[in-house]
Amino acid sequence: MMKCGCRFAVTTRISWTHEKLGRKFRACKFYNHETGQRGCNTFKWVDEGFIDWQIDVINVLVAEKHRLATDNHITKSRLVCIEHEKNRLSKELEKPRKKPIMENKEAFARSESVVGCKMILICVFLSIIVSFISVKLWA
Repeated sequence: MMKCGCRFAVTTRISWTHEKLGRKFRACKFYNHETGQRGCNTFKWVDEGFIDWQIDVINVLVAEKHRLATDNHITKSRLVCIEHEKNRLSKELEKPRKKPIMENKEAFARSESVVGCKMILICVFLSIIVSFISVKLWA
């Protein structure tokens, strides 16, 4: 087992950077790829470098994986929305069965008042027409 300058066991990791994606390396346990700090600076690539086309293929596959994960998340979210809407509609369909008779009477009374208003408007309109015709006949 290899030890670094800090006297800890060296760990084998995989690079996830765009340029060195998928390459294995050994580094100090305190190596942090985000900050670039390497602890005691123990670092060694385990495998040989990739050819450019291999790097391109790997990057495309990683991008496709991220796209599919995003699509999957969107599909799951849509499914949750559809389920929510289904539950809301089923509750909505149950409401008319539970309505008291008084609400139906009120709705009927409202519809009667609308019909009454329409009748009044028709009568007013007819009286205007009759008045207009009678004025023309008497003139």
